[in-house]
Amino acid sequence: MAKIDDVFGKVPEQILATWGQEFTYIKTGAATYNPTTGQTTSSDTNVTVRGVITSINTNESKGLYQTTDVKVIIGTAELGNYYPTESDRMQYPQAGATREGKVLNVSTARGDSPIFHTLIVRPQ
Repeated sequence: MAKIDDVFGKVPEQILATWGQEFTYIKTGAATYNPTTGQTTSSDTNVTVRGVITSINTNESKGLYQTTDVKVIIGTAELGNYYPTESDRMQYPQAGATREGKVLNVSTARGDSPIFHTLIVRPQ
């Protein structure tokens, strides 16, 4: 087991339990094509996760982000070994309404296994 797992492994879970809020993480399934109908469909999986949502500084990543983008930190307890991808989406509370956003960027802190994920999400 890596040192980061021993030292920091339980920290995100404790922080998210105290300060996190619940929202829906939408795992986008693999697309399938029906040649009879010409339709492409995918089966999405909704997972309730706890996370901390913060605003983003537009200077981050050389100014590629918009002021409406948000930074979301989620733990790995609900996602298990699943790594978030840029094809996934989220539904999250903002200003008294539920917004849906697309994941733009994912970074993962890890030792032998993921500790937490930092996502940049753009409202759709």
